[in-house]
Amino acid sequence: MKKVDIVKQAKIINIIIHSLMVAVGLFLLLFTGLTTTQEVILISVLCILVGGAKILGYFSNDLYRLAFQFDFASGLYLIFVGILFWCIGWKDPQAISKLFGIYVIFDGLLKMQTAFDAKKFGIRKWMIVLATAIALAGVGIMALVSQYAEPLSQFVFLAISFMVDGLVNIWITAYTVRVRAKKKKLEDRFGLLDEKDIEKNKEE
Repeated sequence: MKKVDIVKQAKIINIIIHSLMVAVGLFLLLFTGLTTTQEVILISVLCILVGGAKILGYFSNDLYRLAFQFDFASGLYLIFVGILFWCIGWKDPQAISKLFGIYVIFDGLLKMQTAFDAKKFGIRKWMIVLATAIALAGVGIMALVSQYAEPLSQFVFLAISFMVDGLVNIWITAYTVRVRAKKKKLEDRFGLLDEKDIEKNKEE
């Protein structure tokens, strides 16, 4: 399979999976009467699917290496969260607020770095990426702190975290992943443009 095809498929899969995350978050907000068993199965499977999609994205080697650059570690963590919650969620369903809250905080922090890297590539909307990353980290903090609130409040913050994290990842994946290079002077090994290419990219 060609590299272009792998990147394109990874981009589409990540957008679909993170759209599913948004849908699950909305579902959890609308249907608060789920049993513990249903919650554990739904959230565990979601975390494992998102983690797998992230790892796939990391190995796709897209042009700018922005959206997926930290996704190997974050993907492994989400798979770990899914498996762990499957094992302990039956006894402690509130544990997911802490586990996922930690993930969202770090996802937001890593995407702040992605924003500054995007600036180096001359991507005009890097400040929007930065703003959404800061918002994402803030939502993660709220999800983490919600473990000290009422169980229903925890669930609401968890659902919001799913939705915001999904939306931010959809936006960044759609905007920064490039299937084919527009510039010829690309260092394939490191995914960096030389200074002339960056200046040209800024002018476009």
